[in-house]
Amino acid sequence: MNTQTIEIVKLTAAEGMWLTDGETFGRVIFLAPSDSAANWQEVTDEQKATIEAEQQTLVQE
Repeated sequence: MNTQTIEIVKLTAAEGMWLTDGETFGRVIFLAPSDSAANWQEVTDEQKATIEAEQQTLVQE
């Protein structure tokens, strides 16, 4: 039997904030092994709405 230990990085947004990598949003994010916390930032509800509106505009074009 082989045993491996893996590390899972969990990011949790501050109260009232969202985490985003510019494409997806979440309040709690578990990073993939190929991802980095540096790729994520906290945004407010207003910023999230603005980003989502911009994304929707791009999809419709």
